Amino acid sequence: MPTRGPKTTDLIIVHQEDRKSRTRARAHLAHNGIRKRIQKQRGSDDDSLPSPGSKAVVTPSIAPPVALSGFSMVEYLISTNIFLDLSSTWGVSPAVCPGPANLSHTLSRASDALECIFRANLAFHWLDLNLGTTPEEKRNMKVAALTYRGQALVLAQKELLRCRGSGSTSCDTIRRPVHPANREICFGIVLRMLQLDYRFARCDVQAHFLACRQLLRGSSDVGLPVDHQSIGALASTIRNPHLHHLMITFECVNCTPNSVIWDDADLGFLTNHLCQFVNRLKSCEVVSTENRSLDESIPLTPARVPPCTILWRCLTKRPTSIPSNIYRDVCESSAQIGALLLICSVFFDYEDGLEGTDTSIPSQCVEELENALFALGEENAVSSALNTAWLLAGGVGLPLLQRRARLWSVSGMLYALKRSSSLDLTITTSGDVVNAEYVKQVCLGFLSSPWRQS
Repeated sequence: MPTRGPKTTDLIIVHQEDRKSRTRARAHLAHNGIRKRIQKQRGSDDDSLPSPGSKAVVTPSIAPPVALSGFSMVEYLISTNIFLDLSSTWGVSPAVCPGPANLSHTLSRASDALECIFRANLAFHWLDLNLGTTPEEKRNMKVAALTYRGQALVLAQKELLRCRGSGSTSCDTIRRPVHPANREICFGIVLRMLQLDYRFARCDVQAHFLACRQLLRGSSDVGLPVDHQSIGALASTIRNPHLHHLMITFECVNCTPNSVIWDDADLGFLTNHLCQFVNRLKSCEVVSTENRSLDESIPLTPARVPPCTILWRCLTKRPTSIPSNIYRDVCESSAQIGALLLICSVFFDYEDGLEGTDTSIPSQCVEELENALFALGEENAVSSALNTAWLLAGGVGLPLLQRRARLWSVSGMLYALKRSSSLDLTITTSGDVVNAEYVKQVCLGFLSSPWRQS
């Protein structure tokens, strides 16, 4: 009987003051720990993870022993963890952990309404993939999907009424004040119902967007945002990190000009904010070019985001349709621009001294994001810009200070682009035209140029 060789263990000595050792340790943990956890969840012994474009869903490894009804099939799909493959349909690699499906399943435990919405998602997805072998199976699953959605609507109405302590069933219910402790439950239900109907009902969902905005702002004492402090106060209304992660990601990648946060009353402020931000990026790029031409003696650091990194490939890739996104309901271009604006804002604030004097923090954020992308595998990471956007929305690669305010501020700038009447996401203000491609090139020029560390 052959003997098993000794198990080798990598030993990394980490010195807190040594940046290289900390970087190596983070990369080691990201590459080994996260990948092993994902492989264990997916039951894979393979070191290589499948790309999100290879399969939109993986069928259960063990077929049900007997024919199941639609409701029983949904329970079977949950028990076999097949719902995890729903993450790839949002353009996010299944190697990302936690992914959209993980967070959706976690949120579903918060209330019966969210549980029904989660099951309706599974049933509709099973139907759209045409996994049924007989007309009877398809009919049973359709009955289950519609039943779960109907139950979700009834339970959602009861939950909204309970949270407000009102017995009224009028349409003004959602406008009434809601206790902060109940706001997240109400908002989570409406947001998940919005995502369900946005993907599967394929109907007008403006009423859902309006309900989300009213829950976030209608009962809040915070007025229209005029600066970063008021945006931060508004961002604090959602405390659940999982719910906030799903909300920000959906806000940035959905293909509609609607928003769960912003409305037309904010458009003037958001448009001016976007144009000022882009102009500042452009002016920094011009100054950097002039300094290089003058060959100043002040030492310059390497590029803000080195071109040899996986992150740079994700930020510069040409947006295309994502094979795993079979519903064609996410916008990779919007996700990519959002990621660019977020990273640029981090360098901006710390180079200008607005968030502190430690100018090494932006580089540490880039390293953290690069390590997370490296853990996915380069092929998986660059297959979709949604991977970078999803990680950033969860806080990876962002400083702790004003993290949510930064995310909300960038979502507002994206909303200003989306609200344009032009097909190329173009806005015009004071004679200047700013479109998505222009914003992308300015951001890339800023990130590719060197910067000075104090």
